[in-house]
Amino acid sequence: MRTLGIIAATVLAAGVFGTASAQTITYTVDCAKGQTITAAIARADSRSPLVVIVRGTCNEHVSISRDDVTLRGQPGTGATVNGPKSDTDTILILKDTVNIEDLTVTGGYNGIRLQGPSYAGVTNLLVRNTANNGIIVRAGDIAIVNSTVEYAGGSGLVLGRGASARIVNSHFRYSHFNGIYAQNNSTIVVNGGTVSDNEGQGISVDYGSDATISNVEIFNNAIGISVSTSHASVGGGNNIHHNRAHGVIASAGAVLGVNGTKVKYNGEIGVFGYLGATVVMGGNEITDNGATGVACRSNCTLQISGDRITRNGDLGVVIQLRSTLIALEPTTDASGNNGVDLWCGDKESSVDLGANFTGTVDPACTGFDD
Repeated sequence: MRTLGIIAATVLAAGVFGTASAQTITYTVDCAKGQTITAAIARADSRSPLVVIVRGTCNEHVSISRDDVTLRGQPGTGATVNGPKSDTDTILILKDTVNIEDLTVTGGYNGIRLQGPSYAGVTNLLVRNTANNGIIVRAGDIAIVNSTVEYAGGSGLVLGRGASARIVNSHFRYSHFNGIYAQNNSTIVVNGGTVSDNEGQGISVDYGSDATISNVEIFNNAIGISVSTSHASVGGGNNIHHNRAHGVIASAGAVLGVNGTKVKYNGEIGVFGYLGATVVMGGNEITDNGATGVACRSNCTLQISGDRITRNGDLGVVIQLRSTLIALEPTTDASGNNGVDLWCGDKESSVDLGANFTGTVDPACTGFDD
């Protein structure tokens, strides 16, 4: 009986200690008192989830090399992590399940770098004034919610090496290059928010990547959305306007779907496919662009259905250089452009309009049987 009692006591003690080690540890870091996030992370038991509450401005570079860490700014204290060196990332994430909430992240080389494969969540964050990118993800997964990335010396968000990002109601603006750049087999899903005032493209999808974009306002970039050797679905509720060159462009074999989107007041072409791109459109408003509404050139395939393509500064629709246009029900209204509503410019391309196109048609446009 005495032996059984000792064994029971030992098992009970092990259970208690195991439960204690799994409990969340919470530390508060008051930066004005010289405390640091780095010291708090080093101090905590790595077997337990850790929450670090940040007060004031911490001038440090934070490297997170353990799992289950949350950095959370305390409201009303100006909670900020400022990277003082322009050649070092302000926050470097090397492990899994890291969340950053209610903070401002400034300075450094990249504001936040996630070196995967790992997951990080970013909520209610302001990332600004970085020497390179605001946020960069390599082979990891990130969720960005209700956040703003601005004034990046590179791009606002960069994804590479098969990374993925889910972006909700967030803003990417005033970057020296692109607002959002997905490359090398990466995936982005963007719902809500704005992408604006970037010197390069608003959203660039490149090198085998995939994008789903809905309910986003994209304006005052060099190009609104650029898709090359990739796939993108530009879904309902987007408003792509006042970009300096094209609204949406697809090239080099890209597959682009544009549905229920407004593409208006862009400086040049509204929607432009070329070099073997496939563009499938339905229910869009492509109006008031500075040049052509929709252009498909150089072995491009274009399908339109129920679109409104009107009041553009030059031509309505251009099909040229061995390209193909198919118009499906419901009828597309392309009347009222400054030039011809459908222009082919050569006899190398083919069109099948049926009764599904309204507007003037260039005599050079031939059917598939011609």
